[in-house]
Amino acid sequence: MSKEKLSQYWGILVLLLWGGIAISLGLLRFDAYGIDESAARALLLNWTVADRVINPIVTLGAPDFRALVFIPLGAYWSGSFVALKVFMLIILFAAVTLLYKHCKQQDSEAALLASGLLLIAPLTFMQINAVGAGPFLLLGFGLGLWLDHRYRSVGKQLGGWYFIQLLLVVTLISIHPAGLAYPLALAWEWRKNPLNQTQARQMQIGIGIASVIALLLNYLLSNPTFDWGLNPLATLGAAALGRIPGDPSPLNYTPGILPGLIIAAIVFAYRKKIVSELMPRMLLLGGLLGLVVADYGWAMIMLALVLYCGMPLLIKLNNTMGANSFAGQRGLVMGVIFILCILFMFGDRSYRSSNILATLEPHDELIKTLTIETESLENNFFTSSEWPARTMLALKRPVFPLPPAFASPEELLKNIDKIDFIIFNPNNPANKQLRDQLANLTKQTETLVQSRNGVIIKVRHDTKKVTPSPIL
Repeated sequence: MSKEKLSQYWGILVLLLWGGIAISLGLLRFDAYGIDESAARALLLNWTVADRVINPIVTLGAPDFRALVFIPLGAYWSGSFVALKVFMLIILFAAVTLLYKHCKQQDSEAALLASGLLLIAPLTFMQINAVGAGPFLLLGFGLGLWLDHRYRSVGKQLGGWYFIQLLLVVTLISIHPAGLAYPLALAWEWRKNPLNQTQARQMQIGIGIASVIALLLNYLLSNPTFDWGLNPLATLGAAALGRIPGDPSPLNYTPGILPGLIIAAIVFAYRKKIVSELMPRMLLLGGLLGLVVADYGWAMIMLALVLYCGMPLLIKLNNTMGANSFAGQRGLVMGVIFILCILFMFGDRSYRSSNILATLEPHDELIKTLTIETESLENNFFTSSEWPARTMLALKRPVFPLPPAFASPEELLKNIDKIDFIIFNPNNPANKQLRDQLANLTKQTETLVQSRNGVIIKVRHDTKKVTPSPIL
């Protein structure tokens, strides 16, 4: 095979090597636990349609547009968590490839180093296992860069590429609030660099309509499962240290101060290109808009911002030192890369150990306990859960969201007449009324499991008379 033909397949070879190493080292887990709630909804939609069983969309609500991406999983590998995690590897690698191809046009060295570090970061494997929003957001940003270039090169007004961009706008906004960065950055780009005023006006109107529709469908008419108001510094610290599932130590904002300062310094030093170029503008806007849901998906955008915008700055700083030796020209760069690789290695090793020990987050541990408690039951049963989609994936049984607030314990008991188990976190302020009302139904309910982070309640259907007991 000639060198030219081999170069066409280098990406596939790197994907196979990287994916094979990740799987062989145990960095992926192939069970139903640790999956993002929104991603679980999208999976259930595809898998239930493929298996021709009752679809959960009526009780759980419409999923985000990840359901479109998961169509191949439902069509060919329904119910396979192995296929799901391999699919996520491909999604993440495709995202990195698109970002690399865009960045290498300006600095191929920085693009290569940034892409390599992103592929081995502990946060990357955390998001792959969680089927989190991070890989999909990066893939969407990469596709957005490619689609904008393609649409401009074709030059056809209101063609297929135009509507594909609008579909991507709706998709990214539905996945995460940080996805709103793509339409804002794209509208800014067409305002500063239009092909002509007609196409610029068409693009801005289309972006506006698509964004409004997406916001209405996903944030006003639906029930998003985001964890609003998380501390961004705590998330950055946990992501930088490679926090393992089930870590009992509380999230602390102190380790996130240094990453936060690094991000601020990069944004300040890179401010001119952020204003003038589409990719850094998308990453920065994603970081700012994602602060309302500062989860690990948002942290992955911040990691991409640091690597793809910080690496060119680091190389430029090293070049200003003026030395002619390799150490003088690239010593600072190699030193920073060495430190990052060591940190990533420790994080990956800890994460691998947690996968081998099968440690879980508290709510996943509670779901697993319910699975064990009910595995001997032959008859069908119904569960009400604070995490209905994740619980349904684990139980493979019908699961409903938690019941709404009722005026009295008697009314609550009447409306959960068909529910057998209730699983929720009583410390969640949103569950306070449910907790208090269940505490008044001690004769009609039984506490199977109680922990610091959750409780499993069994509803006794053989007790008809309601006798409220004092609130505990």
